[in-house]
Amino acid sequence: MTRKPLQLFALLAILLSSSNAFAGVWFELLHAPCWSGKENNLVDDDGVMGHYRGSVDCFNKDFNGGGSRTTLTIKAFQAWEFGTMFMYYDITGPFNSAIANTSSANEKGGFFGGITVTLSGKYFSEKLMQRQLDWGPLANVSLKYEAEHVAKFGMLSYYGVQWDLAVPFMDFVSATTVIRDDYMFRGVDLQVGLAWQKSFALGSQDFKFLGFFQAGLFGEGVHRLDPTQKGNRFFLAQPELLWDFGKVITFTPDKLLVGVEYQLAFNRYLIQNKTENVLQGMIRWNI
Repeated sequence: MTRKPLQLFALLAILLSSSNAFAGVWFELLHAPCWSGKENNLVDDDGVMGHYRGSVDCFNKDFNGGGSRTTLTIKAFQAWEFGTMFMYYDITGPFNSAIANTSSANEKGGFFGGITVTLSGKYFSEKLMQRQLDWGPLANVSLKYEAEHVAKFGMLSYYGVQWDLAVPFMDFVSATTVIRDDYMFRGVDLQVGLAWQKSFALGSQDFKFLGFFQAGLFGEGVHRLDPTQKGNRFFLAQPELLWDFGKVITFTPDKLLVGVEYQLAFNRYLIQNKTENVLQGMIRWNI
């Protein structure tokens, strides 16, 4: 058998392997070592953000810290009678001492996160019509609200619609169309996104490929405190590939996973021409 049919067979086996969705609480520990970044190769440093030219494992040097960064994340997802709830919070520099001499205050436990609640359109439609509904490729359509919290900046809101898609062989695929309402800017933006998860096996080893992307399509207008600034269009993606390491060490399967997350961002933090790409090592513990 030639190499190409072997590759096609492996891809087909992955796509047809069984899937399982996840609900519960989990921790993620991520670290970007910034081995490929050099201080003398920091470019586009305007006092707010600087990019390590040619780096593949560095954050931008910005108000959240330097190129090397550790992040502890707690996440929770739970379905409830009328919809779903999802919560996540990222803590930057979770192990830094309170008296450590760091480049940014956010490296001493800076946080970023949000809480999302959805109301299931299918649930209420079925209750109203007193029968089960089949929407074909749409598993559900829900109203969505998210309160996002950012250290130093406060809260912003997202409200709109979540589209849960019935995609064969996927754990889940969910699209969003929401209004991004950030009080720092005079105006709102239309933001679209997609999240996905695919569980698959290669031989006796179990893996997950998951992630999301978000894109702001138009920008949010002029900054309320500085009319020379405006909110720009942006794109952010964070795909992950995780290996079920807990199964290998005879720990409970699907409890301890290790892998990588790659983050790609254009107009990071809505700042024009600020790009970020960083590869992070990751440990995930499903409680």
